[in-house]
Amino acid sequence: MRQKFESRLIFGALLWIGIIASAVILLRNTVSSTPRASGMLVDYVTKQRRLVEIEFPVQVVLSRGTPVFSSDPTQVNPIGVVSHLEGWESNFKGAAWTDRAYVILYSNAPPLKKGGFADYHTAPDTTEWVLRTMLPDEKRREISALIASAYKENQKEILDAFRPILNESIVTASRVIREELNLALEKRASQIEELGARYRKELVEEKIVPLVRSEIVPIVQVESEPLVAEIGQEIWGEVSVFGFGWRYIYDKTPLPDRKLTEREFRRFADEKAIPIIMSHMDEIIEVQKRVIRRVAKNPKIKASLTESFNAVLRDAETQALLTELFEDVLVNNERLKLALEKQWQSPSAQRAISIANERLEPTINEIGVSLFGSPNGEITPEFARVVRHRILHKDSRWLTVETQAGLDATGRQPKTIPGRISSENVSIPYAAARGVK
Repeated sequence: MRQKFESRLIFGALLWIGIIASAVILLRNTVSSTPRASGMLVDYVTKQRRLVEIEFPVQVVLSRGTPVFSSDPTQVNPIGVVSHLEGWESNFKGAAWTDRAYVILYSNAPPLKKGGFADYHTAPDTTEWVLRTMLPDEKRREISALIASAYKENQKEILDAFRPILNESIVTASRVIREELNLALEKRASQIEELGARYRKELVEEKIVPLVRSEIVPIVQVESEPLVAEIGQEIWGEVSVFGFGWRYIYDKTPLPDRKLTEREFRRFADEKAIPIIMSHMDEIIEVQKRVIRRVAKNPKIKASLTESFNAVLRDAETQALLTELFEDVLVNNERLKLALEKQWQSPSAQRAISIANERLEPTINEIGVSLFGSPNGEITPEFARVVRHRILHKDSRWLTVETQAGLDATGRQPKTIPGRISSENVSIPYAAARGVK
């Protein structure tokens, strides 16, 4: 009996010695391979945690487990967690509105000092946030470089394949749009006529015509009178008063051959007047340019035309008419849709699409890896943030602790710090540095 007891004692001692030796070997391997993790584990076991109360000026949405981070941008691990909320049981797991929260700070948290505070952060739940998160400046530059490289390498072959399809599509679309626009205008002819009559009175007669008389006509007169006078003198010098006179008298007699004056005028215009005018064509064009420049610079003309144009655009009836035309001709145009679908479903279009797919597939894969990560590896930090926030509903709220120099009057760390509502558009620290875990 005694021998059996001693055997059990020896076996038990050997078993414990083996367990202890295995633990020492495992711990040594762990410390040598992951010193940071081992240090964190030792700190977690040996160092003391602290409970801190945070008071917010208004109620915020928090829940047990909300992470707390340091203001140090290099610290990507939480330094604490919300343990419970004022007015709720300590085991409450859902989100709630509160103005007071209790936070457990881990051993890796920096010392709290007088003047320290906690910032409350929330991640936006918008499509704009998703785009900004997935496409930061560096990522946009990377994707732009990939697209530019792919276009440079394959542009000729892709453009040669698509050019006939694009040209035919433009021709087809232009023809259908033109035909449908004519039909839409004919259908609304009476409405357009009413608008035209109203604009003729309100704009043309009341604004444009007085503007032409007061501003444009004087400009034309000043710029054109010298040249007109010079051309007129040259033409008058070629006029034969006697020739026109006897033909005019002859036309007034009851003789059979009439219209001598008309024929003489045509001959004079063709042989004398028009050549004189053509010889001054460069000067006429220059006068027109000066008139246009002066009209364009005239502040009264510009203000009146701008006001008239804006009045037309602001007119409710005009807006309604333009909207109907746009919808009929482009948005609800079934003929246009069918014509373009037929064009892009043709064998030639399919061949062009196949060529583009073949040439651009490597670049598309690279862009996918840049945005989402490798199928055989970790996903990108940007996509991880989107997945955690929008799909897994994590990382929606967090706190950051800011500290300032100087301890309190007792020389001890404060147990209560104020909370603030942060307006900064920042991301949760560990989501920006890690993938989905």
